[in-house]
Amino acid sequence: MSCKKIFHRITALKNKIWFRIFLSVGLIFAVFVFVLSIANKTALTDFYCLKQKYRLTDQIKSLSKLDFTDSDAVSQKLSELSESYHFEAELYDDSGRILYTTRMSQLQDYSSIGLPSFFMQHESLAPSKTEDMGNGITFSIANRPYGKEEILLCQKRIGQNLSAELRIPKRLMAESAETANEFIAIVSTLCFLLSVIWIFLFAKRFSQPITKMNEITRDMSQLDFSRKLTVTRTDEIGQLAESVNELSASLSAALGELNEKNARLMDEIEMERQLDVMRRGFVANVSHELKTPLSIISGYAEGLRLNINEKSREEYCNIIIDESKRMNQLVLSILELSRYESGQIPLHQQNFALRPLADELQRRIFADAAVTVQNQIPENALVYADPMQIEQVFKSYLENAKSHTPVGGAVTLSAVPIADGWRISVDNTGNPIPEDLMPQIWQSFFRGDTSHKRESTRFGLGLSIVSAVLKLHGRACGVNNTADGVSFWFELDRATASSPEEV
Repeated sequence: MSCKKIFHRITALKNKIWFRIFLSVGLIFAVFVFVLSIANKTALTDFYCLKQKYRLTDQIKSLSKLDFTDSDAVSQKLSELSESYHFEAELYDDSGRILYTTRMSQLQDYSSIGLPSFFMQHESLAPSKTEDMGNGITFSIANRPYGKEEILLCQKRIGQNLSAELRIPKRLMAESAETANEFIAIVSTLCFLLSVIWIFLFAKRFSQPITKMNEITRDMSQLDFSRKLTVTRTDEIGQLAESVNELSASLSAALGELNEKNARLMDEIEMERQLDVMRRGFVANVSHELKTPLSIISGYAEGLRLNINEKSREEYCNIIIDESKRMNQLVLSILELSRYESGQIPLHQQNFALRPLADELQRRIFADAAVTVQNQIPENALVYADPMQIEQVFKSYLENAKSHTPVGGAVTLSAVPIADGWRISVDNTGNPIPEDLMPQIWQSFFRGDTSHKRESTRFGLGLSIVSAVLKLHGRACGVNNTADGVSFWFELDRATASSPEEV
């Protein structure tokens, strides 16, 4: 592996939170081990000496309280000092004669020897530092006359002719401190190695939920709220994970609501744009439809003003009247369409049969038409709707079929039951409607023919009124081409027993 790759990996690790925790805690443990080792090396011997100073002081106090006429009690105490504390103890009189001693770890009771000429002389030490401990007790660091070994020495005057002395070589404490230092160094090294492993595992486990939260919040910044944290702990990190999940859910809901509102707004904007286009087209169509009759009326009125002959006068008046009626019919149709689209016409729904209504309209509309009409609507086709408005729908469909059925053609009325009502169809033979024109035929003033011939009662509003009526009923309508012509259809609710019936 190249140095560059190693450098990049180290740089990447520096940005990892678990690596930072590992280094920080590991450094703390390392400093702790280092400080402990230095403290042991430099201060442990002095600490031992301090502990022994106070121990020597305490024990010499207890020794001075003994009854020195009781040889057994004194021997027992000195043996305890030698075995438990490794102290050398001596009791001697003012002449330097030793009465009791534990020198060389062996208790010797010279007080029991009755020979005055046999005695062991007390060894005097040369103190270098002396400290008064109170109650007649002195503590000092002394040296033997013929050696450089330092000895911790504690002395006390007991009675008028007796002194007690406890001592311990400083070398013993130094050896103990050195042994303790070696042991602590080994234990510290093992503990440090184990702690490194523990810190590594702890850092990885501690940083894992934070890393996941970082990933999920990064996804949240990209508006991806699909991932969720699995919360298995109850501490602050667990609470933070719960908060992140709640924040993600709230943002997801808010974003969904915002997108839904944006979609509705876009739909409304598009609808408004289409309405604006339709409005302008509607105005243009109305203007076009009114322009011609107004021009005709204006022209023939000018003719009347010029006092034309009697025969032409009557013809001119008839034309003016016809064009006025046509304009009136146009205005009424526009008003009717406007009322349907604005919902101003209330629905008076009731149960009624479709076939009688279809029969009546068929006789009126096709009375003078050279086409074959068949009413195949079943007698049991009962619907729940507004009879007058459905009559308008039937009328528009039948007039449209009559207009586009060639001489000798056929028109068929039918109705079939569907899941929640009836589907009524008006089929006629003739030319099919081009697929690209099918959405346009429901628009106002649209005409299927391109001859622009003027008719007295057709303005291209019939199918627009049909669409508005069916929308009021909450039902659908449509058109599709058949093998030999065109089929217009609409749907109505089935009659119910609880609905009022037509009288």
